[in-house]
Amino acid sequence: MKSATLFRDRPCAQPDAAITAASALPMLVIHPGDVVCVNEGTTVQTLLGSCVAICMVDAGHTVGAMCHYVHCASPRPGHDKDATFAEVAMQRMFAELRSRGVDPRACEAYVCGGGAMRLQGLEGAPSVGSRNVAWARQFLAAQGVLTHEVSVGGGACYRKVHWRVGQGAPVVRVLPIEGKS
Repeated sequence: MKSATLFRDRPCAQPDAAITAASALPMLVIHPGDVVCVNEGTTVQTLLGSCVAICMVDAGHTVGAMCHYVHCASPRPGHDKDATFAEVAMQRMFAELRSRGVDPRACEAYVCGGGAMRLQGLEGAPSVGSRNVAWARQFLAAQGVLTHEVSVGGGACYRKVHWRVGQGAPVVRVLPIEGKS
């Protein structure tokens, strides 16, 4: 059985020292455009702004996958393998789950992130974060996946996602942006 598969072009960053010290279990830190599929007991961490992370776990809570996407729009021509686009990230995540004998539609999903990281002058437009969360809701509903939201939307903030596969929902810590209230 595979222990972990990570789709990316760069090595994983180091996880928080406090969390690493508390756990001898495997840990991965993922970044925008990463897709990872791991076994029970592995911890996956990421940091979100307007991006969204989707965590999926099989019914037995033995295999989990996480993606971190930036764009809910369809990929531009020539970017059909770029998992910063939600559609590509979910295709990869579903393929990896299937390669381990897991039907993604039988999984439970957790959606995190999608903060309103607005640019000045765009106050009337829906935020990138709200569009990213709406895409996740629509996509997962269309697939018939049971979905839970964990700390989605809201104002400008960062969210640190910490998920140990097999132990329920991810833990999300909201971090204020310096200079913003």
